[in-house]
Amino acid sequence: MKQILSLSSLALLLLFTACAPEPEPTVTYEENVKKNLRLSHVFVPPSDAYPPYTLLHYLKGEGFQQVCEASEVTGVAEENLSKKLVSKNLSNSTMSKSYNLNYGVNLSQKGVGFGGVDYQNIKNVVITLENGKIISMPSVHISDVNKTLSTGKCAEDIKFFKNDNPNSKFYIPREVYQYSMKYSILDKNGVDITAKLSKNLQKVVLANAGIDIDKESVMTMNGKELYIGFKGAAIGKGITPKGIPENSFLDVTDLVKSIK
Repeated sequence: MKQILSLSSLALLLLFTACAPEPEPTVTYEENVKKNLRLSHVFVPPSDAYPPYTLLHYLKGEGFQQVCEASEVTGVAEENLSKKLVSKNLSNSTMSKSYNLNYGVNLSQKGVGFGGVDYQNIKNVVITLENGKIISMPSVHISDVNKTLSTGKCAEDIKFFKNDNPNSKFYIPREVYQYSMKYSILDKNGVDITAKLSKNLQKVVLANAGIDIDKESVMTMNGKELYIGFKGAAIGKGITPKGIPENSFLDVTDLVKSIK
């Protein structure tokens, strides 16, 4: 009789195991923004230093890094740059107003490295994006970009980047998406426990979700008017100032690599 009960229990266990749903895969911040906000190029973390016409170095797996400031690329004095920026509200209802990005956190004791922390209680990060806008600089002429990249301080800075990796890409966004952002770390009951966690532990949690914050930097996931990325058609060889759509970015990889 006991053997029959044991077999029945085993059968029930196998049945429930087979029917149990698979856990949802962890989605990083970058993946979340690409999917939900439909941005093909995402800054991780967001930055207030990447306005339109910033020359950016991109390497898969390492993300974006500034090569030349927008003032160097455009030839506009830094103190006058903000006057050239034009803000446009987002027409897409999905991206306008406010938006929440949710993604899971899967911490381990080894990954946390802090004593006395109930790491298993930390389950989610919610990033709230508000007041979305598109920032552009329509007064800048694309034909002038070639000149500024090939001469002066920008050309000198380029030399430090172009030979590091043959797979490097160099982009100049013409429109950049900007949001005010804040993040909240939630426990398994959905309670915001951000204030209870140290800044170092908050960085560990964000990194686990795919948001690597420089140890020496300010927590840039919280801030007003942060640039989060760009999208559009890539324009490269043979570009002319005429007929170029606003929603585009310059792929200047070949141009940059030809600079000596």
